[in-house]
Amino acid sequence: MNKQAFAQVGPLAKMGEREVRALLDCGRSRPFGVDEVVLEQGGLNASLFFVLDGVLHVRRRAEGRQVHLGQLDPGTFFGDISLFDPGPTTADVVGVVSGNLVELDGALMDLFMLEHPAAAACLLRFLLEEMAQRLRRTDERLVEAIFWGGLLREQAA
Repeated sequence: MNKQAFAQVGPLAKMGEREVRALLDCGRSRPFGVDEVVLEQGGLNASLFFVLDGVLHVRRRAEGRQVHLGQLDPGTFFGDISLFDPGPTTADVVGVVSGNLVELDGALMDLFMLEHPAAAACLLRFLLEEMAQRLRRTDERLVEAIFWGGLLREQAA
C-alpha cells in the first residue's frame, strides 16, 4: 500500500504522519478490478473505504433499472453511511478502472478515535461535511425530479 498516496486522501492530508500511520494500521489494502462489485445494494457493510487509485461507479437499482448516482475517483471515500448507521447498503459500488482501496473496519475506527482523538475529530468533521454536501445535492435532484416530473405530467394531460 502506498502510504504517501493514502496520506493525500481528503482529511488525511491535514493529519500528522503518526496519525496517518495509525489510521493505516487500522485499515487494510483492498484491490478491485473492472466490473468488480465492491459493495452490493442491500448488503451489510460496517467499513469506510478510501479510494487510493482507480475509478468506481455508484449505482442504485430502482424499478428494474440501474441509476448512475456518481463516480468515485482517487481521494474520495464511500461506506460512510454504514459507518454511522449500520444497515443495508444503499447502492452498488462497482469498479470501472481497476485500483486500490483502504478499508477501515468500524470497530478499528472506534479504537483509532480513542487513541487519536484530535485526528479522529478532523476525519469525522470531514466525513460529516462531505455527507452534508451529498445530502444537499440529493435534495436539489429530488426537487428537480418532482418539478420536472410533475410539469411533464401536467403537459401530457
